[in-house]
Amino acid sequence: MKILVPIDGSKISQNAVKAAKEIGEKFKAKLIVLTVIPETTIFEQFPTNFPYALEVSKANTEHAEYVLSDIEKEVSDYPYEVETFYKSGNPASKIVKFAEEEGVDLIVMGNRGLGAFSRTLLGSVSSKVINQSKISVLVVKSDIEKKGE
Repeated sequence: MKILVPIDGSKISQNAVKAAKEIGEKFKAKLIVLTVIPETTIFEQFPTNFPYALEVSKANTEHAEYVLSDIEKEVSDYPYEVETFYKSGNPASKIVKFAEEEGVDLIVMGNRGLGAFSRTLLGSVSSKVINQSKISVLVVKSDIEKKGE
């Protein structure tokens, strides 16, 4: 069995990794952790900003590597195989395509990530993955904090 865990460095994506580990241990599954670097289309539309696009791309790649190295520590005690990857592009599309290419049996992801403003404009990544994927998706809900705590 293969479980794909898309992450973005948020607390809820860390919770998704924990849930995937629990499920994976029961089924002796391989965990595949993926982070997707969002497209920098604004720079592609304005070629005069090309040097900035390279800097943004470099920073995004460094962030992806940092997020994955952080998760590698989190899964270091996982008794079965773990692989980490990063891709660049539209997060929902890349997740769905990657899952299909890798023959994944389950996608485990959080319902909220880092991009609250983007989510408001574009819809959540988890929502898009659920609607586009032929593979089952387990959505790990974020902790809802009670007011006054």
